[in-house]
Amino acid sequence: MINIETLSPKAVRITSIAEFCQADVETLVEFVQGHSDNGGGANLLIDATALTGFTLSAVTIELAHMPLFVKWLYSLDRIAIISDEEWIRTAARVESMVLPGVTYQVYDDDEKDAALAWVLEEEDAPHKGAFREIDLGRTDVAAFEVVGRLDGPESERGLAMVEDRLNDPKCAKLMMVIRHWHGFEAELLFSPKLMASKLKLIDTIERYAIVGGPGWVGGVAETMGHLIKPEIKAFGLDEEGEALKWLGDVAES
Repeated sequence: MINIETLSPKAVRITSIAEFCQADVETLVEFVQGHSDNGGGANLLIDATALTGFTLSAVTIELAHMPLFVKWLYSLDRIAIISDEEWIRTAARVESMVLPGVTYQVYDDDEKDAALAWVLEEEDAPHKGAFREIDLGRTDVAAFEVVGRLDGPESERGLAMVEDRLNDPKCAKLMMVIRHWHGFEAELLFSPKLMASKLKLIDTIERYAIVGGPGWVGGVAETMGHLIKPEIKAFGLDEEGEALKWLGDVAES
């Protein structure tokens, strides 16, 4: 079953519940045709967190109307897809790559608020807010957390926040807490701007604690810690207190 609702004069949400069947795709075709006849445009939020699968008849009809759907997609301004299934998120990113000019912003189910804010144009960047500062009430340690997916604009914003805190000569220790991280855009690996910012931080930090995140993140970080200036140590998500102690938070009693 699908539900189509108007969120604002410029935004529509399509929610797919349980199995996507022939009646659903027929409803969708009717909506897309009507929307296209009225000029298209606007923003689209697709919520597939309750989707369980597709019937063969639905797929067959959808393929038959693919030119209509593609034309409609090209008329849209912002497209966001929310799903708790990795295969759906991956398929959306692949489709985004094979349709030049169409970009899907993909979100996990715990990023619904970010997706909605972007579609409603309450935020100017799709993943804004994934990088946040943690207030420790102290000046010697800069602390931040990552919640969500990092794209180029959000990574640049986050690095600028870190640089700003580490400009204080009293602050030379950094703690990064990774909660519900959903990866990063591949192009970030080849960004000269981000690389320059990271190299600058290396000369500033004395100790760097990474809390949480996938196991490989901590492993790579600790390996790098043997090769570059800052001492780097990885901690589990439930070891934030231990990380602060390692950074020099409290003296042993």
